Amino acid sequence: MSMNSNLFLSTNALILPSFLRLTSQNTLLAPPDPTYWPSSSRKNPDILDIFVTKIPNNLFSTTKNLLDLNSDHSSALLTLNTSPTYKESNKLFNKYTDHSKFTELVDKEIHLNIKLKTPDDIDLAIHNLTNVIQTAAWSATSTFLALPTSDPLPVTIRNKIVEKRRARALFQRTRLPSHKLNYNNLANSLKKMLAKIKANVWQNHLMKLTPKDGSLWRETKQILRYKLPNLPIKKSDGSLAISDFEKAELFKEHLSQTFQPHSEIIDNENMNTVETFLNASLPLTLPVKSFTPNDVKYAILKYSLKKSPGYDCITAEVARSLPTRAIVHITHIFNASLRLSYFPLLWKFSTIILFPKPNKPPDIPSSHRPISLLPFFAKILERLILKRIIPIITQKNILPNTQFGFRASHSTTHQVHRVVDAISYSLEKKLYCNCVFLDIAQAFDRVWHDGLLYKLKKFLPPTYYLLIKSYLTDRFFQVRHGSALSDLASINAGVPQGGILSPILYNIFASDQPITPNTSVADFADDKALISINNNPILASINLQTHLNVMEKWFTKWRFKVNQNKSVHTTFTLRHTPCPGVVLYGIPIPYSPKIKYLGLTLDQRLTWAHHIRTKRLALNHRLRLLKPLLSNNNHTSLRTKLLIYKTLLKPLWTYGLQLWGNAKKTNILKIQTFQNIVLRKLANAPPYVSNHTLHTDLKLNKINDEAKIFYKRFYYRLNNHPNQLIKNLATPTIPGNPPRRLKRKWCRDLLN
Repeated sequence: MSMNSNLFLSTNALILPSFLRLTSQNTLLAPPDPTYWPSSSRKNPDILDIFVTKIPNNLFSTTKNLLDLNSDHSSALLTLNTSPTYKESNKLFNKYTDHSKFTELVDKEIHLNIKLKTPDDIDLAIHNLTNVIQTAAWSATSTFLALPTSDPLPVTIRNKIVEKRRARALFQRTRLPSHKLNYNNLANSLKKMLAKIKANVWQNHLMKLTPKDGSLWRETKQILRYKLPNLPIKKSDGSLAISDFEKAELFKEHLSQTFQPHSEIIDNENMNTVETFLNASLPLTLPVKSFTPNDVKYAILKYSLKKSPGYDCITAEVARSLPTRAIVHITHIFNASLRLSYFPLLWKFSTIILFPKPNKPPDIPSSHRPISLLPFFAKILERLILKRIIPIITQKNILPNTQFGFRASHSTTHQVHRVVDAISYSLEKKLYCNCVFLDIAQAFDRVWHDGLLYKLKKFLPPTYYLLIKSYLTDRFFQVRHGSALSDLASINAGVPQGGILSPILYNIFASDQPITPNTSVADFADDKALISINNNPILASINLQTHLNVMEKWFTKWRFKVNQNKSVHTTFTLRHTPCPGVVLYGIPIPYSPKIKYLGLTLDQRLTWAHHIRTKRLALNHRLRLLKPLLSNNNHTSLRTKLLIYKTLLKPLWTYGLQLWGNAKKTNILKIQTFQNIVLRKLANAPPYVSNHTLHTDLKLNKINDEAKIFYKRFYYRLNNHPNQLIKNLATPTIPGNPPRRLKRKWCRDLLN
């Protein structure tokens, strides 16, 4: 028997009456969108209308909003059904897919004798290839909907429920105290039995958690998942975008304005130079080497299986199941693109989804981070191109040694180590380390295409230059929000978000940043630090201001915009008076005694106290989220709980341990205390078991020992590094070997 009933509810407050007192048997159901719409612009819409239910396990429920305003509240609709609601999936494969059948269907439909002489031929071939793969996947994939299975209640419980209901009916007819007493006794005993069953179900669930089948990671991901608020988005005129389509269109308009070069930053002289150079003819060169099927197959096998697909729904799992004939066909398309220096139009289309940034107002479009989903084979072609141009970039020394972002064997720890060494040297020598950390506004999204092509044309062979030019132009995007899609919009600036080539293209665009003899530079992608060290605070600021003046001209020349308000000026010194302030474009850069750089907080005296305090708060927060799996849990194995600690808690404090691992004992003790608490909870150890015994039995190092291991492993890899700046870190003392004046210990002391 099928049942499908709709319940209509519109309430005006969250205050529940006494007869709806929440118990462990009740469930709260809230609609996905706000139901309260205030008339005042100073107030935000919110969810105030909810359902309090006791829906049995054999029924399925869905809630949605009815945007028919009865007053300042909209109604909510609750639908009950005996079968779950089928959700459309954009995946081509699932666990019921017949991979052999898919391979056979694709192999039959692929034709190798096709014409690939013009860009239109390439686009048509890609369109047909996508249709063949999608049709074969749908034919080989079953749409069988597996109903969630739930263990039926034991016969004793069901008999007890029948008995309780009869007792309640008898009491409602007679109203005798004896019948009421019997009903209450049956109801209380039933509650205890249900609570015991619920505890057993949770116990069995915990016992089954294991990393082998992924159940452990699915559970932890569900616990740690950031709950996204679904609020209306404010438009520029003050009105609200409520529906998914309105939100998608609003985000599309916002991103269309973002993917433009800075219109207010113009250097006419340089723009004319760039235009003249781009219009000049290219030299004649020999054809470049073509791709082989083995190159394509290797790139597909090395691609991650966890990446989301683009508009065509093709993933790495689908590509790995393609037959040899399809791989050869894709190789022909890639070689045609290389021969014609044409990046296919269908592979330049991206679907963008947006996620709210943490600690930002969620009702503003600029508070959302765009994530671009690109077609899979486009990223494979990008990876093959990148593999060809990296040796050219390395051979011609295009990227400066100071740029560590998006480069192999160049980590954030290496760059922060350079900054820490400069600060340590100045503190030991009683000098002033005057620093500015610049924040570039929308660095990747507003890259000036003509300026980038100008720099690429100087060193790239014509084939690769024209191919990247085609890659950057005629790009379009579409915003997806919920179930709605926006209209198409063009991308006129920036390196493609999510592209394989994008990081290296940005590094090339920013590779010619000026330097001065009295300052040093530390770059990681778009994070830039300028460092000036001097024994005179005025001279330190003058040298820093000189570098900023040079940077002003470079930023204007290449149409970069710097957020002066988000940039930070700080002085690392043990003296009381900081260095004089500095300005950029006539606007003073704000001063702060501490700065967060590449995930590590550097305070004025480099004590690491603020960084460790911040990490301890983050650890406490995550431990509270993981409490159901770690604390008072005797059902999950100790080995599994220890694995949760090592993978989800320990990495929070081990990042940068090479640098702050020799901080003051009172600071290190904060992290050590946290580890002691966690290990005691994992093992359910009584108070008389010592912390030393816990670390020994669980085979975990204490923080000091872990810091020594981390730094030694890091230090002994420095000598063989190709970057001389990183190789300079492999010294037993602070570079420059200043006399040890301070009693504090530095990171290199961990070697002893």
